[in-house]
Amino acid sequence: MATTIAAAVVGFAGPASAIPSDPVVQFTPTLSRVPGGNCAAIINGETVPQPQSGSFGVRVKITQTGQSCEPYRVAVRFRNLDSGYSDGQMHRVDGNGVIDAPDGVITGFGTAPGAGRVEAWIVTLDMSHPQPLELEHMAGRATFTLG
Repeated sequence: MATTIAAAVVGFAGPASAIPSDPVVQFTPTLSRVPGGNCAAIINGETVPQPQSGSFGVRVKITQTGQSCEPYRVAVRFRNLDSGYSDGQMHRVDGNGVIDAPDGVITGFGTAPGAGRVEAWIVTLDMSHPQPLELEHMAGRATFTLG
């Protein structure tokens, strides 16, 4: 699987940029094993403009395969490269690959890094532990600027 994942992301590693007049930025795909019978997911994401300055949302589209897949979480994590502030926001995904977020958009306090250059990445998390543990994945990434 690692060879397939590596081959799928070749050519997607460059940073993206955005300014307030161009707020939509594509993430590289996140490739992940998910709980269940030979389950895997490809998660594509793009930033979504927010009405609050220094905030962003991420619309995710999940393509999932496997049998008897189990719920997990998708998280967007970020680091403001200018201030050093980091945080994140996560949402539940059901066994069919449907995210529990309105219109598939991850938003919330955890997606407010403030103005500046931002690096963000999408990860998957196992829900079966008291503290969520990262699943085996290759995180999708994006770099952009918030005004």
